[in-house]
Amino acid sequence: MLKFIRGFFIFCFLNLVSYSVCASNFYDVNLTKTVTNITQKSKASMSIEAKPGDVVEYNIYIVNRTRHAISNINIVSSVPTFTTLVTTIGCNDGHLPLVLRCQILTPDGTNRSGYQGDIIWQLLGKLEAGMMAQVSYQVRIK
Repeated sequence: MLKFIRGFFIFCFLNLVSYSVCASNFYDVNLTKTVTNITQKSKASMSIEAKPGDVVEYNIYIVNRTRHAISNINIVSSVPTFTTLVTTIGCNDGHLPLVLRCQILTPDGTNRSGYQGDIIWQLLGKLEAGMMAQVSYQVRIK
């Protein structure tokens, strides 16, 4: 949502519907997405306010709360409207257990600064019971 406040356009995020996780053996897996305004040094939360030029970081956490390992995990998110990717997304941008291998995919194969669209993290291997994985990316508000 874009708001006009005191002469500035402010983009408000509540971006909890733009991601999903697909995993085989999907029983009780918790998925959380937080957003932080890096420019304004805000705390991570479910929504923030930002203005054009601000850099915003998204963190997506997946926690396996089952008693079994889960595998073949695909985390899908997107670079929101009115934003662009700040830098290339890497598998080391979050915190992944060593047992998981990662591949970053986009529908058109683009993964670089300025990209706008869907992002897919393919996590190969097994996320054991009780373990957490985190992926992240940064965008700049247009």
